[in-house]
Amino acid sequence: MRSIDQTLVDEVWRETASYPPGRVAGEANDFLARQPHVAAFAHSVTHEQDASVQRAALGLCFLLFKVLERSLGHPFPLLAESRIQNAHHAVTEWLLTLDGDGEESDRVLETVSAPGHPTLPAYLIAVFYGESAAGCDERVRAGFALMLRTLTDALDVGRVET
Repeated sequence: MRSIDQTLVDEVWRETASYPPGRVAGEANDFLARQPHVAAFAHSVTHEQDASVQRAALGLCFLLFKVLERSLGHPFPLLAESRIQNAHHAVTEWLLTLDGDGEESDRVLETVSAPGHPTLPAYLIAVFYGESAAGCDERVRAGFALMLRTLTDALDVGRVET
């Protein structure tokens, strides 16, 4: 088993970003078949968003699992729906504890990306958005961060080694 660190995430990102379209579709379909509860969760938290946001959410889930699979050296077993539901409930409860002024999305992003406490969701978001995060919809980005935090909590992963 290889530890999950920024180098591993970067390596998997570069590799998957260079896949030809047919390979992306094939591996994405395999992922959706192996992790139907993850796909259903991603859909449930983005169902009111447009299709591009829904695809991006599935892409982030795919990236998360590609990183996990590279770390393990084999496909990740089925993530149980109950684990996702329990983690989602815990994240929802955590949201209620966030204090501060301003938009909830800003508080979520500040908390998930707190300096000195790198997390896998925050790093995946940073890699996914790259330099183009400045013009993005912060609510969508915060939603992605919460979705990934829920999944990493359900998987018992989250901290990324620097």
